[in-house]
Amino acid sequence: MRLRPGLSLLVGVGLALLLLPSGARADRDQQARDLYQAGDKAYQANDYQKAYDDFKQAYVLSQHPALLYDVASALQGLGRPHAAAEALRTYLKQVPADPDRPAIEKRIASLDDAQRLLDLEKTPAAAAPALPPAALAPVVPAAALQAAVRQTEVREKRKRTIAIVATVVSVVLAGAAVGLAVGLAPHSTEPPTRSDLGPVTSTP
Repeated sequence: MRLRPGLSLLVGVGLALLLLPSGARADRDQQARDLYQAGDKAYQANDYQKAYDDFKQAYVLSQHPALLYDVASALQGLGRPHAAAEALRTYLKQVPADPDRPAIEKRIASLDDAQRLLDLEKTPAAAAPALPPAALAPVVPAAALQAAVRQTEVREKRKRTIAIVATVVSVVLAGAAVGLAVGLAPHSTEPPTRSDLGPVTSTP
């Protein structure tokens, strides 16, 4: 945003150079005018870098405060709101009684707000807190989680069934072994005698 017509600055540049010796004044006057016109043409073409360079050189040659308006506008076009605000602050220091001071101060405030927004855009990645490792774990879908639980339950039941079967088999095998041992033991084929049936008691 350029608050004042650029052509009015040429008059100011000429007036600011009147105190110079005639030869030097003419040279600087022409250089400042040429630079301003080139900067104005570049600004209209949205070539803000060239506009800034030309306006700045015109200001260095003439030291005319009004050129700081154009310097600030070019800086704003370059996306440098802080530098644009500083250029306007410099102008107000040089021309504190400017009747447009409230409008200039409002523009400075807007530029400061724009710079704060730019600063916020640059810092979120660095300012974001680190997430705990658990938060970085992939999210498991509910269906997959339920399927995993069912598989775990099936495995546990299978383990219990195998344990029960193994116990039963062990008992059966133990019983079979005892029975087999008894069946294979030698048996006497002779009829039992009284001594075999118990102690023999003498009759009186």
